[in-house]
Amino acid sequence: MPFTFDTIDRSDTHAIKHELYRSQPVLPMWVADMDLASPPCVIDALQSRAAHPVYGYSHPWPGLNQAVVNWCQRQYDWAIDPSWIVWLPGVVPSFNLVIDTFARGGRVLVQEPNYPPLRKAAELRGATAVKLPVSTRSPAGWDWTALEQALADPDCHLMILCNPMNPQGLMLDQHALQRLAELCREHQVMLCSDEIHCDLILEPGVRHCPAGSLPDIADQSITLMAASKTFNVAGLGCSFAIIPNGDLRRKLEGEGQDLMPHPNFMGLVATEAAFSEGHDWLLALRAHLKANRDRVASVIGELDGLNYAPAPATFLAWIESDLAPGEAMTRFKEAGIMPSDGNDFGDPRSVRLNFGTGRDTLDLALDRLDTHWRQNRHSSSR
Repeated sequence: MPFTFDTIDRSDTHAIKHELYRSQPVLPMWVADMDLASPPCVIDALQSRAAHPVYGYSHPWPGLNQAVVNWCQRQYDWAIDPSWIVWLPGVVPSFNLVIDTFARGGRVLVQEPNYPPLRKAAELRGATAVKLPVSTRSPAGWDWTALEQALADPDCHLMILCNPMNPQGLMLDQHALQRLAELCREHQVMLCSDEIHCDLILEPGVRHCPAGSLPDIADQSITLMAASKTFNVAGLGCSFAIIPNGDLRRKLEGEGQDLMPHPNFMGLVATEAAFSEGHDWLLALRAHLKANRDRVASVIGELDGLNYAPAPATFLAWIESDLAPGEAMTRFKEAGIMPSDGNDFGDPRSVRLNFGTGRDTLDLALDRLDTHWRQNRHSSSR
């Protein structure tokens, strides 16, 4: 069946993206959810469950776990056991719990730039963050020598990988991931991989490789996934970890007992529906997002001082600049667009633009940006 991807009016839904800047004349294109309807299969499943008048405690059921097993097999050729799945209320609390459980007091390796909750997690949990610079202009993404030196530190117990990367949209191919796995194994560093954007691969023929699917790292890995970004159900508070090692799994569950809330039961319903029936919708969404991404690239490529290399994944454009720190963000706001401020990600010269919206909204934003940039092309400080 054909699917449409038009901008949905989110007025009176208390959406964070829109409420924060409601008093300002800007198009909100910052926080990482989409202004697009979730797939019909998810809407139908939620409406059906909502029709039952009791909204009490629920726990995961066999069909839900099997939906995850089937999804991993179909999407990544990864055969997992249902017992490996640990249901959690979100990826952000999940990697914070991982730090609490396995790395408190030690060093935690994270990429930089990175999205704010991941940048802050180590310090919030009593650990030390070690930042690994990542560049969209580097073929390898990062410096492998610097990576190995950080992993070799005896106080480094954990690396939290973001793959595909937020904000850059880069992704590690299987060769790079295999090399990383070998290094983590050699230096006895656990790898926790945040893969929440892994189903939003925009390039045809490119396939995501989950960290935990590699034999060299499986036994010391925690792979974090969710339907939330892909199917636009982030507000339902539901994610899962895949942990092949039973000892690690039990330790994480024990640390979170009576502290970490159970996932929202409607999130569980949405996840089962999405993974069971949402594949065709996802294929159409990817095509829509790829067209949006390419439209962003065509406009940004004509604007002096801005640089955007179309990335293979996510609905987020990481737009770098050679302008003064903070100037790109200022000029986007002057044009009537509110992206995410790159300073929050560790790079004050950049912005992150969410293109997970309808084409009409995206065209309006890019027309505003193009007009404003050309009118002020000589006023920037370099």
